[in-house]
Amino acid sequence: MREKKIRVSGWLCPFILLITFLFLSGCSGEKNLRIKINSVPKGAYVLYRAVGDGIPCQGEWIYLGNTPIQAVRLFDEGKIEGADKIMLKIMHPGYVEQVKEWDGVSFWKEVEERDVIFWTPELVPATTK
Repeated sequence: MREKKIRVSGWLCPFILLITFLFLSGCSGEKNLRIKINSVPKGAYVLYRAVGDGIPCQGEWIYLGNTPIQAVRLFDEGKIEGADKIMLKIMHPGYVEQVKEWDGVSFWKEVEERDVIFWTPELVPATTK
């Protein structure tokens, strides 16, 4: 009987690490965070990037899905506040990409104040010459 090998695509590993980071982070300072990301037009690609010590896949853009996105994730306050930069990027063919950026402290402050990370950029058509 031959064994079947399972091949994991290149984007799946960082996504698994992100989910592991979000769900299995330390016990203290954990908070469920609602994330709502929309775009005009809908269907834009959403990517996430975190830079800092001890952050899985740090510095790599990680694909989260297409807009609209509504999710709940478990975040560890200590790891998030320690991040140098947390970024969300929206991309759609034919439009200029947009990036929203925080440092770890300001990201966590927005989480505490609003109880949601909400972003609805109105994408600007790209001009071609």
